Amino acid sequence: MLTSFFGKSNPVNYLLLGIFIFLGYVIATYQGVLESFSVLGLGEHIIVAGACVFSMLLVDFIIRKNALTRSNTFGIYLFSCFLLMFPVIFSEKGVVLSNIFLLLALRRILSLKSERNIEKKVLDASIWIAVAMFFYFYAWLFFGVLFIAILRKKHTTYKHLLIPFAGLVGVFVISTAYHFIRYDSFDWFLEMRTVPGMDFSAYHSKGILIPLTVVITLLVWTGIYRVFRLSAISKKDKPNYLLLLFVAGVSLLLIVLSPEKKGGELLFLLAPTAIITANFIENSKEFWFKEMVLWLSVVLPVILWFIR
Repeated sequence: MLTSFFGKSNPVNYLLLGIFIFLGYVIATYQGVLESFSVLGLGEHIIVAGACVFSMLLVDFIIRKNALTRSNTFGIYLFSCFLLMFPVIFSEKGVVLSNIFLLLALRRILSLKSERNIEKKVLDASIWIAVAMFFYFYAWLFFGVLFIAILRKKHTTYKHLLIPFAGLVGVFVISTAYHFIRYDSFDWFLEMRTVPGMDFSAYHSKGILIPLTVVITLLVWTGIYRVFRLSAISKKDKPNYLLLLFVAGVSLLLIVLSPEKKGGELLFLLAPTAIITANFIENSKEFWFKEMVLWLSVVLPVILWFIR
């Protein structure tokens, strides 16, 4: 049932998933909203919930624009379900914003397979990554994804490799000027938390450990399938097909290097895992297996709500 419903790209799918995320946000945060209710606080919650829905739509745009899957909504369905498996994400506003900027950067990086406006795409991606760093310092690791995408192109020049540094310096200069005018200070960057934390105790809770195990299992399983299926992929689609695996690896590194492990940083892993898993599902010939994965994804957030 879910396979046939989300196997199509209908407007109602986006509406239902948007409502699903919004209701999940309300259920996950309602207690905190009631305890500290204010107009300003309510507005902040609406913005964060809207940002989560926007992230889902952005993932869909990336998928469709780069033909990462066929014409279906498996990718955003899985992303929405994964998101609600980790309600702690909703309290990590910096992570949510950083992830949006990294998705915007990924949109430009994946579009580099085309030879049009290469310099503009590289500059846009580098600026988005630099902005993401303000909310989550180790977002700079995505520069590795950008450089890989640049180097894989046939007509890459040294100018293309210098553009990311120009984008980073430009954002740094603008931010420094703002802090000098606003706070009369040049040392704003010294306040950023850059020391990796090795305390994974938050991951010991059932509410994080169980869904994390599911997500990692799906990523490993579908990632291995993706590698073995590489020979069947067309030469045109192969670069982005491989790049998504690299994005997933960098996302894992972002999580490991997180200064403070609360669970919200797992958001970075959800989009690449959802896309890779969606690609696996649409190519699987086992109908009941696909149904099982899709039902597990939507039922697990509900079960976890009762065991937290």
